[in-house]
Amino acid sequence: MLEVSENIKGKRYKQLVDLLSKHCNRFTFVENRQMMEIEEERLAYIDILIADIEEHLIERKIQREWETTKLAGGTGYVYYFQLNNASREFLKERSNSLFDWNGLKLPEDLMFYQNVQCILAGCSHEKYFMVDEAIWNNFLLK
Repeated sequence: MLEVSENIKGKRYKQLVDLLSKHCNRFTFVENRQMMEIEEERLAYIDILIADIEEHLIERKIQREWETTKLAGGTGYVYYFQLNNASREFLKERSNSLFDWNGLKLPEDLMFYQNVQCILAGCSHEKYFMVDEAIWNNFLLK
């Protein structure tokens, strides 16, 4: 995996999501419980946000760590979704940038998987992401 600090924005963000959807079958994002002012309100906000793709939600798990983060004392909700045409369009419509997935208007740490293998893992608040080298090279050639 390569570490990249470039924020992929606009048309390139949409192209990256399209490319990932050809190589991945799941994506996740995180709601860090330590960052929630009122947990019930934030979870209700996320429920509204994902209403259009709720049927593609595989599960929501409470975890202490994910690809880019290991929490010492807290936990986060990791949302696992099927990556398909509907959820791909959701990702492209809700954001214009990979680093917009930062825990403010949107959840944080957008990640893409082919089964259990992580292909791309964002860490927006730290301004970097990790990506499979072959996928990244393919993206750069487009």
